[in-house]
Parts: sequence; C-alpha cells; structure tokens
Amino acid sequence: MAVGRWRTFLTTAILALLGFGMASPASAQDQDAVLKARVGEVVAVLQGKRDPAEVFDANFLNAVPPEKLRALAAQMTAQGGAVEGWSDFRREREGAATFTIRFAGATAPARLELGAMPAALVAGFRIFGLTPGGDNLDRIDADFAALPGKAGFAIYRLGDGAPALVRGRAADRSMAIGSTFKLYVLAALARQVREGVRHWSDVVPVAGKSFPGGTVHTLPDGAPVTLHTLASLMISISDNTATDMLVRLVGQDALEREIRLSGHAKPDAMLPLMTTAQLFAIKSAGQDAADRYARAAPAERAKQLAALDLGAISGAAPGTVFGRGPVAIDKVEWFASPADLSRIMNDLRRLGSKEALDILAINPAMDDPTAQSWAYAGYKGGSEDGVISMTWLLRDKSGAWSVVTGSWNDPKQALENSKFEMLMLRLAKLAGQ
Repeated sequence: MAVGRWRTFLTTAILALLGFGMASPASAQDQDAVLKARVGEVVAVLQGKRDPAEVFDANFLNAVPPEKLRALAAQMTAQGGAVEGWSDFRREREGAATFTIRFAGATAPARLELGAMPAALVAGFRIFGLTPGGDNLDRIDADFAALPGKAGFAIYRLGDGAPALVRGRAADRSMAIGSTFKLYVLAALARQVREGVRHWSDVVPVAGKSFPGGTVHTLPDGAPVTLHTLASLMISISDNTATDMLVRLVGQDALEREIRLSGHAKPDAMLPLMTTAQLFAIKSAGQDAADRYARAAPAERAKQLAALDLGAISGAAPGTVFGRGPVAIDKVEWFASPADLSRIMNDLRRLGSKEALDILAINPAMDDPTAQSWAYAGYKGGSEDGVISMTWLLRDKSGAWSVVTGSWNDPKQALENSKFEMLMLRLAKLAGQ
C-alpha cells in the first residue's frame, strides 16, 4: 500500500532465502562447477525438463511449491517466449551466483544460493524483471500509453541548472505518488541538518504511532531512536511511524518550504503534508470526508487534519482501508508529476548530504546487474490500490547524474504492479545506455 511498507521491487521474483551454510569445496573452480550445474538444473526446471524436488531443497519447496514454480515459468514465457538457456554466470561469494536467463524474446537476471553440502541443493532463488530483446524508449513509451487509467514517466539529466528532460510521457501530469512523498520529508530534514537546526545523531522518543506495520511501530512508546535511524527506515522500508514522527518533528513550515523550493508545479495539492495516520483516518471516514478534504484550500485542510481523532489509528487494521480496491486516490493522497519528482531528487543531490544519499541507496529496488551498472543508485517508491510510483536518482560511472521516474494511477481498479515494475526497470536500464 502507498503508506505501508513499500512492496519490494522484486514482486515478480521468487524469494526464499532460507537456510545456508554451504561447506567450502576444494577450490573456486569446484565451487563454480557446483553452482553452474545448479544453474543449468534450475533452467531445466523452468523448461519443464526437471523435477523441482531434484534441484531445490525441502525448505524452499515448502515456501515455494512446484505449482508456484510452474506458474512463474508460465507467466514469464508468456511474456518473453520459451526459456532457451542461460549466460553471464558470476559467482558472488561462496554458494551464491548471479546469471541471466535467456528467453526467445527477452532476458531476465537471476540469482541463486545453495544450501549445505553435500547435497548443495538450491535454497534461494530469485528471478528479476524481464527485458525484451531489442528494447528501446519507443517501446517503453508505447507500453506506458497502453496502461489503463493515467500514467507518465520521464528520464532527466541533472547538471548545474534545472533537470533537462531526455524522454518522457505526460511528465508534467500530476498523479498520486503514495509513499514517494517521503522524499520531501527527507529533503526537509537534510536541509535542517545542513542549517544546524538538527543533527542526524539527535535522539527522540518513539511516539504517535501510525497504523500497524514497519519497524518503529513494534518498538515501545518512548524508546530512543536517532533521526538517522528514522530517516533510514522511512526510505528503505517506507516505515510509516518513522515518517509521521519526522513530519511532526521538521514541521509544516519546513515541509512547505521544501515543496516550494523544489519547484513543485502545484504545491497547494501537497499542503499541508499529511502524515500517514491522517491519510488513513480520512480514508476510513468515508466518501464525504474525502470530498470535503479534496475541495478545501490548504488552510482549511489543516483545520480538518487537526480535528481528526487519531487515538485508535495505531491499533487499526490496515485491511479496513487498503487491499479492497482504490479508495479516494484522486482526492486524498500526495500528488506530484514526474517533473516534480525529478526536481525533489535534484534538490536532494544538491543538498550535498552524504547521509541523505546513503539513506536513499539502502534499498535501490533493482536487480544486482542493473544496480552494478550504475556508480550510485538511490530510490524511493510507493503504492496502494490504484497507485504506484517509482523514482531513482542515478549516477553513471562517468559521474553524470540522472533521474528516472514514473507513476501510474487508476481510481477504478487495482494495478498490475509487476507490469509497472518491469517497465520501470527497463527504463532504468536504458537510461544508462
């Protein structure tokens, strides 16, 4: 959900990293031989030529039964054609390797880890998003145009001036962005640190919890946490309680200043900057409450937010609002265009805060081969029913900076998040070429 823990980018993947502890073979060559043998067997499973029980260990198959493996293979071959083989093997460390699965019309990076010797069966396996053969920006543009609802994307180059558009579709269209709004909170905090108002090492007590989810929600009230910890959790796992604590701490004046300084084209649509608990409360209150909020000017919205009873939010069930289809996503949300998101990422870059950039890079939300093609990859995204948004700040190995960003909204139905995630990964790959 947009204000819950961000669904990791790898929703198209199988992830079952369970028990490891592989004993060392006699040599690196022996390790490579074992790993390559298992890679070939995994590919054979995807081709329907090998029994999963002969390749994967019992813990993996308990988490990911053979029927799910078959469903994954069917989904990917429907998109990329028949599985033809593998290439690009690279041993990461003992018992782990990355490789590329080759389909008739696409490729997909993958990773596996082996369990204990002597069996050394596959204990962990991921498949990342497909990249069609001969991919290009025209194809991505056409795929965005075919999405239901409204969608937009952009690639920007960053330099001394304003972000320069390289390619985009509806780059100036304002859309719901979910938890991507947390970029503005990080920027406001980083600016206050630069100005000496706060320090990353400042300690505050846990208070004012959002609805259940995230790490900080599980801590006792009053537990001491640093601002750096709160910001790290807010960005890397989209922790809502951490976010709400920081929104209250930096204050609405600083947040409004950040939104306006960034050059947001429609700042009033973002003001005041709601906490996640406030968004949950308004959506819980029904359509009339959402309509009143959407019609109000920022000053009136502030009064409505102040009047909310948030006492029961920390114990509320997220499923009462999220997971049942889009809820007022065009009325009660955080709104920005791809152009707006390029500008706030550029501001974060220009603030010169190593800590903020390090925080953005904790979870780059892309497969290892794509991440390794960049010298730096920072990320924030967000989603809820009917909303998904993804934004990267990237630096190539020559030192040039870029922003890759995109959003998709549909107020009538939940989205195929995996389809959008694949589109955005393709875009990030092409932006580096």
